[in-house]
Amino acid sequence: MIFGQSAKVLTQEPPNESRNLLGNMAMTIKQFLSAALLTGAAVASFASPTSDFDKTIQTKKYRLGPIKSVVVQDRSAKGFGAQTACGHLAIDEKRVRFFLANAQFRSEYQYSQELQTGDCNAQAQVTFQDRRTAKVSIDNWTGWGAITARGTAYFLQCDACADILATGFPFDARKPVRP
Repeated sequence: MIFGQSAKVLTQEPPNESRNLLGNMAMTIKQFLSAALLTGAAVASFASPTSDFDKTIQTKKYRLGPIKSVVVQDRSAKGFGAQTACGHLAIDEKRVRFFLANAQFRSEYQYSQELQTGDCNAQAQVTFQDRRTAKVSIDNWTGWGAITARGTAYFLQCDACADILATGFPFDARKPVRP
């Protein structure tokens, strides 16, 4: 008999007070989850729509326009690596104009994937006819470069510009890409 009574106790519904308490707890949990969901949605609405990584794979473009002048402070190229010999490579106005005329905007991610640590780099200051100024940085071996204006870097790639800082560069926009 005792065994049968304990089984009966387990299958009985809880008294009304317990049912009300459970119902109130369920309602409180629902309210808490709703509030958390709304708070999360509010925070998400103020957050950036893209992650930092997504921003690196988006191509940013800068309006180039007609060039008024190109100023080169130091003609000789500098190396990315400590052992890189770049003294025989140089930048000038013709090379900067050729690079900007033939390069296509690319993403920061694409640039980082093709960056060569032993490459040489040279820089120049460009003034556009509308008085905007920007720093142009060109990597020799890869044909990559960047234009920096108002603290933002815009990455460019020019298939015809591999070895652009070399003395015998042909200035041919149809130059094939090196294998």
